[in-house]
Amino acid sequence: MAISEIINYYGEKHRPYMGGLVNHLPMGQLAIYKMSNDLDKVNYFTEAFLERNHIDQVTDTYPRIDGLEETLGKRELYESCLEFLSKEINQENLDEYMNHILNKYILGLSSGLFHTTIRLAYAIEGVRLDSDLINEVERGLAYYVTAYRESKLFTRSIQGSDIKEEMTNLVNDEEIRNILESQSSLGKKIRALYGEKDFLDKGFIIEGSQEDKIKALLNLLVPAYYFSGNIVVLHCITALHAVVVLRDYFDDFSRALDILTTSILTHLLTISYHDYIREIGEVAHVSWEGVLSIAAEKTDVHTVKLAYSGFELSRLFGAHGLKEIAIKRIRSS
Repeated sequence: MAISEIINYYGEKHRPYMGGLVNHLPMGQLAIYKMSNDLDKVNYFTEAFLERNHIDQVTDTYPRIDGLEETLGKRELYESCLEFLSKEINQENLDEYMNHILNKYILGLSSGLFHTTIRLAYAIEGVRLDSDLINEVERGLAYYVTAYRESKLFTRSIQGSDIKEEMTNLVNDEEIRNILESQSSLGKKIRALYGEKDFLDKGFIIEGSQEDKIKALLNLLVPAYYFSGNIVVLHCITALHAVVVLRDYFDDFSRALDILTTSILTHLLTISYHDYIREIGEVAHVSWEGVLSIAAEKTDVHTVKLAYSGFELSRLFGAHGLKEIAIKRIRSS
């Protein structure tokens, strides 16, 4: 049996949703495999996930469509979109299709708490391992299109070294607080913020190279997760990893990072954590190999994904604290 057989078997049965939640199964399956190269561990994780969760099943009854635009932002048309993409995409034009969708709908990177981008990135990593996972890429694209929600793009630039101070200023801004307090849910808070010109003027993106932008975000996010354990912060970290995985598909990767920065900062403002000046003092005296070995035994999907993303981001950018947050999550799960 191959990893593609496992992921495709369940992927063909399931929608990207579990009621009001997200179906993380294919992402967890691939992360376990990438960390362990062990299909038995993938199967064990799969069984545990299915025992605890009820995943929405695909339907055989759905309208046929003539183009992707008909399904944009309409999660009820997931099957319609998937059928259309399955007829359009093949091994030869996959990269072209990825490029087209990610650039045309680039403001959707944060849709569904970044889950659409994260699943698509996992699918791309999968197809690089096993070409039969092109079907998972099709499912990821159908999810990305049908769950599409548009973000904004800040324009004010700051130095990466100022990111903690600038974030603290946003957190303590009275006008922003009033907007947030007037709304009840995460989605409503974000929409309300995006609707205020003053907020868009106060937000910021990071000057410098692509690596400068990524390292500044990690410098903000990693301590925030270490001290808060907040699930929104966790998804900001795994989303950053996802966009890095997809970097070659963007015509302008720096712009993609600026859009991601805009949505990450906006999401962070919706949580209760405010102490962005704190730094992680702990240094973990354990290898990444040891961390991944333990994480691959876990059945909590966010523990699995954080360990995998943390390792990959550490390997690429060497940011302090990624191993420490992975260990902290492992200990709490």
